[in-house]
Amino acid sequence: MKKMLLVGLIMLCTVLSACNSEPKAIVNKEDIQAHVQNFYTEMSGIEQAGKSSLEDFNEILTSYGAGQATDKQLKKAIDEFQSTASDLSEQANDVEISAGLPKDIKAFLEDSKIAFVSAYSLKEQASKSADSAEVTADQFKELNQNADLAMLYGISKLNEARVSSGLVDAESAVEAK
Repeated sequence: MKKMLLVGLIMLCTVLSACNSEPKAIVNKEDIQAHVQNFYTEMSGIEQAGKSSLEDFNEILTSYGAGQATDKQLKKAIDEFQSTASDLSEQANDVEISAGLPKDIKAFLEDSKIAFVSAYSLKEQASKSADSAEVTADQFKELNQNADLAMLYGISKLNEARVSSGLVDAESAVEAK
């Protein structure tokens, strides 16, 4: 329930922030492509940092499950991953989307951004629950799966923006997923 409220709140904030004044439209194809590519590059960098952090976290989690890591090591890994997930969520939220983009491309990027922010927020929630007695292994797994789904949705929307802007063709975008 909390995660749905969080996702809804993020979506509401994004929609409301987009309702300000009429921006100057970007009509030049090269400028549109540059904005989409910049967004892609920034999100890719954030995603790469997230993958690296998640791999480290999962390694300690597995070691702990096998009795090879201590409670202290697990707690440290959880704290580090929570901090990283929170930072990544903030970084994703701070990625700029030009208000002058064509409506369809802007909508794809906004949807992608919301999904990335939600994914990192869910990863943070999952990490907080990793050592909680109230959260079962199935609930932990579900949180991570929901985060993965949000990430995949964000990637698909980003690919739609790339196709719409002419950066890649539809077949290339499908292969990139």
